Amino acid sequence: MDILIKQGERLSMQDFEAIMELDRKSFGDNIISNEGMAEKRFLKFKDGFIAAFADNVLIGFTCFFSVDSGIYQRAVDNQEYIDDNLNDTEVIPLEKGRDNDILLFDIVVEQAFQQQGVSNLLVNSIKDYLKKKNIEGCPIGKIIAFAITADGVNNMLYLGGKPIWSKDKVTLFELYNDIFLRHI
Repeated sequence: MDILIKQGERLSMQDFEAIMELDRKSFGDNIISNEGMAEKRFLKFKDGFIAAFADNVLIGFTCFFSVDSGIYQRAVDNQEYIDDNLNDTEVIPLEKGRDNDILLFDIVVEQAFQQQGVSNLLVNSIKDYLKKKNIEGCPIGKIIAFAITADGVNNMLYLGGKPIWSKDKVTLFELYNDIFLRHI
């Protein structure tokens, strides 16, 4: 199976809509409460969306954002699950000369394509992008992620994540740069 990875400007609005549909299919309609905010984040930081296609059909995606440094403290101190309550003003461009905090959002793969290496391709695309940006002078600061499923928890542990807190079936993880990015 040939898999095509698209990121950022290579993704169309039609691709974005397919991503939202797969997100709804995977997590249910109640998870995405504000598709307009998701679209604003997509338009503001397109590089944070990475999608995998087989035969021009979306089979998986991931997204991450460069976020305001206050997001980490908000997540840790308030034990707040940050999802649709992340607004587009908190999504900021990667910037040279300062630590850039990253919030990993989703790693979703169509059930029929799970256990075939798709999630590894998606995660490696994030790593490659962040390594490149680090080399270009945009150092990566904190990397955090939330897991809301048992598979998500296992994925974050596999990626070297350290659980910070768990409540209401949500776990906040911090992923250490030297483990996640493999010695950038």
